[in-house]
Amino acid sequence: MNIEKYIDGVIPFIKKWWFSFILIVPIWITIERVVLALTENIMVAVNYPYPPLLGFFFLVIDNLDLILHEGGHTIFGFFGWRFLAILGGSLMAVLIPFLLFLTAWNKKQKILAQACLFQMGYSTFVSAVYCADAYHKILPLIGNDESKAGHDYANMLSHFYMVDKNMEVAWIIFAFGVLFLLLCLIWPLLYRRETEYVDLSKELEKSGLN
Repeated sequence: MNIEKYIDGVIPFIKKWWFSFILIVPIWITIERVVLALTENIMVAVNYPYPPLLGFFFLVIDNLDLILHEGGHTIFGFFGWRFLAILGGSLMAVLIPFLLFLTAWNKKQKILAQACLFQMGYSTFVSAVYCADAYHKILPLIGNDESKAGHDYANMLSHFYMVDKNMEVAWIIFAFGVLFLLLCLIWPLLYRRETEYVDLSKELEKSGLN
């Protein structure tokens, strides 16, 4: 086997897919955590035993989602519509990464685009868990609200008399999260450079014309 040809084939593959490989484990953990929360015990979403090296990573992602979520309540609250103010938390947590994704896509920043898709999927999963909690309201809320009167999804689903349908809605939200994470993983397949650099001297050398 020609080692140089093998290396020439492997290096572009690694350069194209390395970030997807890194994200496989966080994506698997994210999906497992949410599936367990939705099917077995909602508190798994809070008490999931992250591997030591990934605990800090998910702490950062969780806090980023929380900042965007709470900011969304404030920003959309300016419109004066209570339902929009409640929805604004979950909406903002996905909207900001989506806008950053569009910017990264436009500027051909592949890694940033993938990172934004991951955050979109993660924040969507957070919403799915929150929705699944709407009926029993077990999850702790910001400010230790023992009455759970500020539970976003309990309030939103009550508006449509759908609190008893919370799990159906949660699984629909979950499906969107899976879609975002799958797009995150396969983004290198969808990503196309407008121009590719060609080393002319190397190509001539390979052809034997140089």
